[in-house]
Formats: sequence, C-alpha cells, structure tokens
Amino acid sequence: MDNNTLAIYMNELSNQALQTKGAFDLFNQALEAKAPMGVLFSLNAVMLNASQLAAILWPPRARARPRAEKLRELLQLNEKHSLNDRRLTEYWDRSDEKMDEWITSTRGEKVVFDYVGSFNDLDKAGIKDAGLYRAYDPERKIYFFRGIGYNIETIAKAMMDVGSRIMQVHQQMFPPQQQPPAGKEQAPAEEVAAPTVEKKKAAPKKKAAPEKVATPKKEAAVKKAPAAKKVPAAKKVASKAKAKK
Repeated sequence: MDNNTLAIYMNELSNQALQTKGAFDLFNQALEAKAPMGVLFSLNAVMLNASQLAAILWPPRARARPRAEKLRELLQLNEKHSLNDRRLTEYWDRSDEKMDEWITSTRGEKVVFDYVGSFNDLDKAGIKDAGLYRAYDPERKIYFFRGIGYNIETIAKAMMDVGSRIMQVHQQMFPPQQQPPAGKEQAPAEEVAAPTVEKKKAAPKKKAAPEKVATPKKEAAVKKAPAAKKVPAAKKVASKAKAKK
C-alpha cells in the first residue's frame, strides 16, 4: 500500500471514529431527554458509522483483506475483535433485500416498529425477538434491527479502543502545525498592517480637491464669454432696420 492510499484510508477511519463518537453523544442526550425517536435516530447513526469502520478493517470480501491486514498491523489490532462481526460489517448491505426477507420470515406473526422500552413487556405480549424491526431496550442495552440484536455497550467499548488507536496514528501521520517561534510572531501583524500603510501613502493622491474645484470655475468662465457675444441678436436688429426702410 503506497503512502497516498494509506493516508486516505487513515483519514476516512478518523472521520468514521469521530462521527461514531458524535452519534453516541446524541444517543446519550436522547436517553436523558427520554426522546424515543432521538434514541433510534442516533443508534442508526452509530450502527452505520461503526459498520463502515468495521468493514474497512475487517472486510467480508476476500479481495479487500490484504489492505485490511496492513491497516490492522499499523493500528496493532488483532483479527479477533468485538467489531469483527459479520452482522455488523454487513449491517446496511442489501438493505432492501433484507427487508423483503424479514417481511417473509415474520408473515403471520406479531411485529414491532420503532420501540424503546423494556423487552419484558414485549415478551408478555407474545412478540419474539425476530419480530422486532427496530427496537431498543435501555435495561439490557440491546438494539434490534430486522430481528438481529446488537449489544450497544459492547460496540461502544470496541469503538473506544479502535478509535483511540486510529486517532493516535492519525496524529502521527498528520501532526498539528507547530506554533511559530516567539521572534516571528509579529510577522502576521506586519503583513496585515502593510495594506493600511499603503492606503495612508496613497491618500494624498486622492486629495485632488483644489484641482477639481478650479476646473469647474474655468469651465464657467468659458461659458460666460460666448454668452456676451450675442451674434444672433445683432442679426435680428439688422433685419428690423431693413423693414423700417
């Protein structure tokens, strides 16, 4: 794997780790606010980001495994890991087909959509785990999607482990810009001040007020001079004298 390809993958892994953390933050806020739709929305974001990250590091397809092995070696990750779960890496693959399969498998049975609460109540109602399309139990910390359960606490711990490794390597590859030495801190200020100085120097050139004022006066004088020579008026007087004769 060349350095450019490695940099792209590490940047994407970093983004997925940060987005997963952001999704968990929203999840915790929704739990505290007792907002069911917020809980399910944030859990969906958690699962999507965790799935993409897991698929990069533990891909289900054979042709991608050499790349994944190099990335795991860089991150010092073992083959056996909580995120190395085929159900997780293929979480969103063939989503429409999996929905058709779930509908077929649960035909004639009780099903539940968008539920947040104790699964004990669902058990009493005769609803099986396979009939849970989207549901979360805060007590067991289990999230079901299309009849498949995921332990959210396990995923959270796994993401903390993988995310910390990713961010450490990412900072080594893309170190933050160093602060300039104390003697060079004034350089940006001088650059910013430079245009101000130039404007002040250019200001006298713009003060052409005396010339502008003098110009209209000269033009007015030129206009008055022709006005005194009323040549057409003299012609009219001559024509009147001929008429008297």
